[in-house]
Amino acid sequence: MKIALMVGCARSGTSILGELVGAHPDVKLVFEAHDVWELGGMGANESHRLTAGRATAPVVRRIRDWFEKQKGSAGLLVEKNPRNTLRIPYVRRIFPEAKLIHIVRDGRDVACSMVPGCGGVEWSHLRPRSWKTLMAQAKGPVRCALVWKEILEIALEDLEDVPHLQVRYEDLVGHPRQTADALLEFLELDSAPAVREFCGKIQNATAGAYHAQQQRQWYRDDHHRRVGRWRENLSAEEQRLINEQLGELLRRLGYE
Repeated sequence: MKIALMVGCARSGTSILGELVGAHPDVKLVFEAHDVWELGGMGANESHRLTAGRATAPVVRRIRDWFEKQKGSAGLLVEKNPRNTLRIPYVRRIFPEAKLIHIVRDGRDVACSMVPGCGGVEWSHLRPRSWKTLMAQAKGPVRCALVWKEILEIALEDLEDVPHLQVRYEDLVGHPRQTADALLEFLELDSAPAVREFCGKIQNATAGAYHAQQQRQWYRDDHHRRVGRWRENLSAEEQRLINEQLGELLRRLGYE
């Protein structure tokens, strides 16, 4: 089955990346098929962390059958799902042939963007194993920064020896055409006018900007630019704490 799966921590750009590829006429885009993937159950502490052992034969069959029906006559089915960032071994057992795309974004910007979803009294985004502890011990962007750190460390380890394409969010919003070209080449898709046209919707500035479908609920009009928004959103003390917590991982990923 020709399938590509997009993963990345919540608020890292999975939706806009999915829509970009989904603009291609040969692609069928599926948005976060949570109920289907979770046929394998939940992970420890009601988390989304699943390993290959959860992909039993009946689970594999049911999930593959569902996606096959969604694909229809499309040349390539693409699904984007942040929760699968914590389920790479499980996902690969179900779809060993899938092309994997991992989008990475500066954790400080992600932390700011995640606050409406898991920085307060409710938790709506993907849940690493320690999410309940983080709910009790931290809050706001500091909590969200620690969430990003745990998720990225798991994902990077799971993907270390796995063929995949890593996309930087900063490249996507700064150079959408070049990013689109790299994506299409990786997915073995021809260039398409609809994809080039969609690139025109992607920008760094937030004023009058296009928002990915089903993601407007998380947007807050409190920053002028997407890249480096943490400089606008975080207090001096929050910047100090988060830079201290994330410093090593940020440097590993090539961020200042």
